[in-house]
Amino acid sequence: MQIKAFTLLESLLTLGIVSLACWLLSGSIYQAFDQVEEKLFFSEFERVYQETQKMSIGREEKGILTIDQKGVRSPYQELSLPKGVQLIKESQIVFNGAGGNSSLTKIQFQTEKEVVTYQLAIGNGKIKKSTTPR
Repeated sequence: MQIKAFTLLESLLTLGIVSLACWLLSGSIYQAFDQVEEKLFFSEFERVYQETQKMSIGREEKGILTIDQKGVRSPYQELSLPKGVQLIKESQIVFNGAGGNSSLTKIQFQTEKEVVTYQLAIGNGKIKKSTTPR
């Protein structure tokens, strides 16, 4: 009775091909995770900005949003920068009791592929997001 089975060489060759395929795919998976992390950071940044503005209106007092290399901080929340996002210039946004700010500050973040700019509108506290390729 003869038993059909893989030889040691065939098994090692199959294992090598599967390992190589996994190694090649892992790089693109990490890139996809980094891109998702960046997108989540920007949507969270916008949310923290709006929440700080709303809290200033609700409490009718000054609210401060600090943006530096450590991350984005308000009196109520904190958001750290992901590894793929760098802040170009540190800034501080001060909201008055009506939710408006008194600056035309540009907040710029740099990623591997683009520069994301938030332009603040004076008075009403709205922000406009734009991206430019790097």
